[in-house]
Amino acid sequence: MVKMAANEEKQQGHRPGVYKQKNKGHKHGRHRTKGELERENKGRVPVTTLTKKQRKELKKMDRRHKANQLRRTKKDQVLTEKRRLGSRDGPPHLVAVVSLHANADAAAVTKLLRGEDAGGVVHQEECISGVRDSFGLILPRFKQRFTFLNQSTADMHSLLDVAKVADSLVFVLDSAEGWDNYGDHCLSCLFAQGLPSHALVCQGFSDITVKKRVDFRKALSKITEVRFPDTRLFPLDSDQDATLLLRHLGSQRQRKLGFRSRRSHLLSQHITFTPNSPVEGTGGGLTDLGTLCVSGYVRGRALHADRLVHISGHGDFQLSQIDAPPDPLPLNLTRPTKPGKGRDVEMQVGDENEAPVRVLMKADPSNRESLRAEAEVDPMDGEQTWPTEQELLEAEEASKIKRVMKVPKGTSDYQATWIVDEDEEENGETDEESSDDDDLMDEAMDGEDEENNSQ
Repeated sequence: MVKMAANEEKQQGHRPGVYKQKNKGHKHGRHRTKGELERENKGRVPVTTLTKKQRKELKKMDRRHKANQLRRTKKDQVLTEKRRLGSRDGPPHLVAVVSLHANADAAAVTKLLRGEDAGGVVHQEECISGVRDSFGLILPRFKQRFTFLNQSTADMHSLLDVAKVADSLVFVLDSAEGWDNYGDHCLSCLFAQGLPSHALVCQGFSDITVKKRVDFRKALSKITEVRFPDTRLFPLDSDQDATLLLRHLGSQRQRKLGFRSRRSHLLSQHITFTPNSPVEGTGGGLTDLGTLCVSGYVRGRALHADRLVHISGHGDFQLSQIDAPPDPLPLNLTRPTKPGKGRDVEMQVGDENEAPVRVLMKADPSNRESLRAEAEVDPMDGEQTWPTEQELLEAEEASKIKRVMKVPKGTSDYQATWIVDEDEEENGETDEESSDDDDLMDEAMDGEDEENNSQ
């Protein structure tokens, strides 16, 4: 027994040091067990989640196919809209030529564009009534048709009206200054209204020497970058330049204007007025009313016969019917049986009077939009606060009454309004005195009532 106690005293336990090994605990995912979840839920059943099929979730390949289909659809819509303008199925490309400088000649530009060497065939002379320098141009090479008009900047309102309906604008600049002060004013008005697709044209570069031609173009480009930072400048001195400009106008991207794309609009090319027949009992004289026949290409939204139309400068009117006359600028392209060398397409222009006029739509009197723009006043409606005739007369008489007041010299109208008339001061003092007397009488009566109650 003594020996065992001695051995126990000699053995010492292990003392861990500072760098004791610490084993990591087992990681079980840090999630609760099924039993813990059941105890927490206390018998409550969670809402069943929808499957991917019920949520209509597509697979990866299906999503990719759907994105490709949407992209292809949008691309086809853009190409269809782009190809429709100026083609056989759409209206001609309406181009307005505008001069922005007094020295710029817009007539020379239109003369060069209508030349035979440029590749176009002029089919209509003065296609827009009232505009002499207007013509219809057909390009068999590009299978497009254009309507050009030379718009003067003298009348600002007519310039803005033409810019509302024009598909493209061609600005003619001066080779040295670009545009003058009035041209800059016209550009400001056009930008404020909404500028459609446009092109910049400059003449006179052929008269400049080759060494200075590059410097002139750089200087003119710096001037145009202020208004048109991304617009190309086209020189127009030869038939080849005219062909390039026509190709650019037919293929450039069209800028969308909100006020124009939401409505149907047209530029009237031919106008005829037919007065109504004489009314019985009026002596057989003609009346001021009649039917106005307007001919033109409808652009934008579809035109409905039951809706009102607005004529610039005249107001709103009702439509009687919509007709489809023969196309005055047809684009009939057919392939010949034996095409010649260098000619693969021939143009056949038919007679305009061959096809009869077709009636597309007639207005329905029951569904036609009314010309009444203001609602009639209902005197029996208590919610309306429309003044009566007596109140209107009293207001007019009160505005006519004028009082003459004596004011010191040098007093302005603003200072005179603060000067109170003597009669008003006397009336004000009497009113204050009468109000004070009334207060004293009320206090006296209250005191007498209290004494009577105390007795």
